[in-house]
Amino acid sequence: MQYGAVVVTFNRKKLLLESITALMNQTVPPTKIIIIDNHSTDGTRAALEHQGILTNSQVDYRYLDQNIGGAGGFARGMQIAQANPNLDWVSLSDDDAIFEADYFEKLIAYHSTHPNRQILTGSVYVEDGRLQVDQRNRFTSWSTYRTQAVPEQSYTGNFEFDQYTFCGVFMSLAIVKQVGVADAGFFIWWDDCEYAVRTAKLSKPVNVSAAKLIHKTYLPSLDLKTSFIPDWRLYYGLRNRFITIKRWRANPVVSLAWLSYFYARLLFKLCGPFYRGYRKMVIKAYTQALRDAAIEKEGLNPNFMPGQKF
Repeated sequence: MQYGAVVVTFNRKKLLLESITALMNQTVPPTKIIIIDNHSTDGTRAALEHQGILTNSQVDYRYLDQNIGGAGGFARGMQIAQANPNLDWVSLSDDDAIFEADYFEKLIAYHSTHPNRQILTGSVYVEDGRLQVDQRNRFTSWSTYRTQAVPEQSYTGNFEFDQYTFCGVFMSLAIVKQVGVADAGFFIWWDDCEYAVRTAKLSKPVNVSAAKLIHKTYLPSLDLKTSFIPDWRLYYGLRNRFITIKRWRANPVVSLAWLSYFYARLLFKLCGPFYRGYRKMVIKAYTQALRDAAIEKEGLNPNFMPGQKF
């Protein structure tokens, strides 16, 4: 098996260097490391040049003319991997995923004894050693795509699940050729979930629990607070989830009933203290997300731009 490793990066050169080094040090190294640089402005290219990475034939570095978001970056990386006749499989991760040295060795070993399994993942840990269980989920509804994290006790062995993230997922390029690449129009959030829905009928994902990576995320989802934190990405998460439901829902009646409940619950919460100080922002995000999802209007929304403060 020959595989490519797609890494999407934006203005995190130190993390990127660590991530690429971990890939180069794999006991079963990738044939090609495809770096998608989303128009970084922090000296990422210079840092890679200084380390001699750009002259390494193992590396395919692509600097994009503009930031097309994580979704666009993964879509571009998939296209490049798919076009390479020497690659059979591809992994997908951001620059904050640091793979243990035997990560891909363990996934490939599992595949050698389970050749029908075409989508594999490993276990995701945060820096303090906790398991980030929300990276491997099961759908509790295929009409609303509500998820439940696979419980920690399941990680004592390998397990099937439904929804992976682009944090160490490893798949056959035959899957990509059948379902296409990630939806670049999502820009950020839910691109991996929508992709997992598309691939679900072709191969059930399996987590090989002994394969591990460290997710050096600045805000682990394990630590999300109960108070509202305004974030420009809220709109994209809502819109992209609604688009996913519209495209792939199992039962339209269930979806519409859930949507009615979802917005009724929002009205109730808006009357309370949770969104205090940010009610206008929240109303705008929820109304525009629903409007745009109804017509599948994708791409950037000028009212919710990267890094925007509220």
